[in-house]
Amino acid sequence: MRLTKTLAVVTTVAALTALTGCGSDGDALSGLPKADDMATLEKLINAHSTCRELQAGTARLGDAGTKMVKDPAFAVKEAATCKAADGDKVRLFLVSDMKKFQEANKKAQDADASFDSAYMIGQNFAVVPGSNDAKELKPAGFAMMTCNPANKAKIPSGYKVDEPLVKGCIVTDYFPG
Repeated sequence: MRLTKTLAVVTTVAALTALTGCGSDGDALSGLPKADDMATLEKLINAHSTCRELQAGTARLGDAGTKMVKDPAFAVKEAATCKAADGDKVRLFLVSDMKKFQEANKKAQDADASFDSAYMIGQNFAVVPGSNDAKELKPAGFAMMTCNPANKAKIPSGYKVDEPLVKGCIVTDYFPG
């Protein structure tokens, strides 16, 4: 009986720590989904939205996405695109080091205010969804990351806002749009 109560308390504390982001740096990311390859990321997206015609590489990423992939500072180990249900392009990035990814986005955002550092993220990936897909992907457990201070000011009260890895880059459960 005592063991059951102890396990229940430990489980509850662990769950609350994961939800609140309390603890060491990065704990706020530990509750997010993880994808070790593009097939897994495609499945995560397709469970709640649409990712069809997956194409590996930088051919359909656009200039900014291609520059990110080619710059080792962003720690992007693989990139792909797919199409959302409405035909919008969805950009997918597997990231080898989320802290480096955030640092590079913060630096790019600071250097160029027009740089878009907003992504839906998991523990080791970033997604730029089609225009109508962000809210559909929220139930998949993704979070929103941005390094743009103007975006932080637009988050309504009651939503979680964490700075788990890089000062100035936030992770939130608020999905605009």
